[in-house]
Amino acid sequence: MIGIAAVFGAVSIFAADFWLKSEAQVQTRTIEIAGPAAPKVEFKTIVVASQPLRYGMPLDRAQLAEIPWPQDALPQGAFTTIDALMAAGGRVVLSPIEANEPVLLAKLSGPNGRASLSNLLEPGMRAVTIKTDEIAGVGGFITPGDRVDIVLTRDAGEIDEVKKNAQGAAGSTIATEIVVENAKVLSVGQGADERKTEPQVVNSVTIEVTVEGAGKIALARNIGTLSLQLRAAGEDIASGDGLTTISSFGGSVTEAVADAANTVVDAIAREPEGPKFKTVIVTRGLEPKSYQVPARDVAGTKE
Repeated sequence: MIGIAAVFGAVSIFAADFWLKSEAQVQTRTIEIAGPAAPKVEFKTIVVASQPLRYGMPLDRAQLAEIPWPQDALPQGAFTTIDALMAAGGRVVLSPIEANEPVLLAKLSGPNGRASLSNLLEPGMRAVTIKTDEIAGVGGFITPGDRVDIVLTRDAGEIDEVKKNAQGAAGSTIATEIVVENAKVLSVGQGADERKTEPQVVNSVTIEVTVEGAGKIALARNIGTLSLQLRAAGEDIASGDGLTTISSFGGSVTEAVADAANTVVDAIAREPEGPKFKTVIVTRGLEPKSYQVPARDVAGTKE
């Protein structure tokens, strides 16, 4: 009986499992859903530099190349063919162009033109050159595209505030003030390459200023010495144009000299008093002779 029960139990288990699987079987179908069609991109050609181009270089066909470029993404002022670029005549590079960089109209001179700073000036602005050296030019670390403040150092003795602080002391009427601030550097020396980053000590720096700023610099050049202060990249904070005088260091020159003199006098007064001497004349026979002896040893003698 146990064996028969075991057989019927196993049969019933397999029968139930088969029935459950047959009932749960679901027919599946694979449905392919087409995705959105890829946008159709139309390509044209664009003229790029085949080698680095620098300021003042005449443009030549051998320095140019045509590569595919999406038609909808053409930069403004780009050329689609070399023939279109050179059709108007020879051009000169006004702004550095790297290899494989698009050649844009804004970086070139007009037909048969020449490289000049006038092409780099913003409308209504003026270019002014300032004489510099290693100190006035911030050690040669000023490069085209930087922002600087122009500082004037002069004798401001005619200003009442400065005259009052000076009190007649020599050199105390020297003052500094900012003539123009946040001016853009156009070129360093005779070059105008904006991508030069290595320090170079030059004797002049050309900056871009307003008409009013150009007048201030022309006047300041004749009444004092000009120097440059390099601004941090992206800084647009007003520096102010107040005078900086000797009083900014805590007093006038006269006061400083008087303090120094008082210090010397006090030091002398504190020095220990040295021994005092008297002159003693000794006569032997008919020949007198003078001697210097301490005063404490000549009590009751005559000088």
